[in-house]
Amino acid sequence: MSDPISQVLTGPNDVSEVGSTLGFISFGSILMPTIEGVSVRVEVDENTGDVVAVSFEHDGSVLQVSAFAASKSDQLWEEIYLQLIETITTTGGEVAETVGGFGKQLEAKLVTPSETRDLRFIGFNGPRWFLRGAITGVALTDPAAALNMEDIFRSLVIDRGNSPLPPREPLPLRVPDGTFVPPKSGL
Repeated sequence: MSDPISQVLTGPNDVSEVGSTLGFISFGSILMPTIEGVSVRVEVDENTGDVVAVSFEHDGSVLQVSAFAASKSDQLWEEIYLQLIETITTTGGEVAETVGGFGKQLEAKLVTPSETRDLRFIGFNGPRWFLRGAITGVALTDPAAALNMEDIFRSLVIDRGNSPLPPREPLPLRVPDGTFVPPKSGL
């Protein structure tokens, strides 16, 4: 069962909690309904060729999500939340702990040798899985855009599968079947 804070909201949902995924686009363990105006892309690890995340873009905001295995009793968000704070601050970044539509969230300023980036981390503990989201763009300063990104996050369905996986193991992702239109040049 999902954690108590998140149970008040609907979604993201486990595949066992939805009646049908007909009409959903399947990225393997992450399924999404078709949402008009939302562009989708998969993030691929250049070394392995594995799909590691799915990104959803709408009106100048991006939500990137990754799903991970958890045990029945694990509440990974608390652990990952603290780990993100440590990692970001030890590399020269800044964090502010805030509360949003999914409870605790992190407003972060990531610092790398080549850039400084602002983003918001959100998380959701599901039954035997955890979903992490990173939001960038207009949604960091526009409450309506932030709500829109949270609605996309909330609409996702996770299919963890039955294979035994250690906690924190990324759930398998893939490029969906079907025909895709390449992005317009200049975007």
